[in-house]
Amino acid sequence: MDNDGIIKWLLSGDVSIQYQVYRDLLSEERKDLQERIASEGWGKRFLSKRKPEGHWGQKFYQPKWTSSHYTLLDLRNLFIDPENQLIKDSIEIILENEKGQDGGIRPLGSMN
Repeated sequence: MDNDGIIKWLLSGDVSIQYQVYRDLLSEERKDLQERIASEGWGKRFLSKRKPEGHWGQKFYQPKWTSSHYTLLDLRNLFIDPENQLIKDSIEIILENEKGQDGGIRPLGSMN
């Protein structure tokens, strides 16, 4: 497969992949594609699993692989718009409720 074929194949994938191809391989900034990540494909699926209290798991780092920590990391790697309100709300909830005395985030949440 030649380069054009590879690019065409990548552009037929998830909107997050399309965004990264335009940005990284074609040197085109496509904000329209980045905005769609929250409402289509993998980004939409991740966001749809968010619980009403603002976490994806039980707490910031529980259970480990499906926790808010890893889900937010995955969403970042999908290049979801950092101004997405659900993302901002979840981060605010984590910072308000799971901050340790040293100012860092407690990986296991509150010990109450």
